[in-house]
Amino acid sequence: MNFIVGTSLSLAVVMALLISVPEASAYTPNITAGTDMTIGSTGANVVALQGLLSELGHLDIPINIPHGYFGTMTQAAVARYQMSQSVTPTAGYFGPVTKVAMHQHFASRNWLPLLGW
Repeated sequence: MNFIVGTSLSLAVVMALLISVPEASAYTPNITAGTDMTIGSTGANVVALQGLLSELGHLDIPINIPHGYFGTMTQAAVARYQMSQSVTPTAGYFGPVTKVAMHQHFASRNWLPLLGW
């Protein structure tokens, strides 16, 4: 029970982050169904990816660095996430294999409804 409450609470924090970031809309875009992301990608999908990676403990963007740009910190965080999910190669590219892994990961924890996916 505590895990479920903690998970719901953690995702509520991600949702609040996404709502408070100007580039993001009031929902979490389904990044597993969106375009691939890599160095140079920008926008709401990047903000969502960064928020989720932060919540999962793979990304820590300093307070003075804006969200919404896929740079080397986000690339390294995606690579860490890939490693944690046994996705190969762990290149930090958010493409089809990583999207499937993330969707399965979140589905197994019943997070998809919380994210609106």
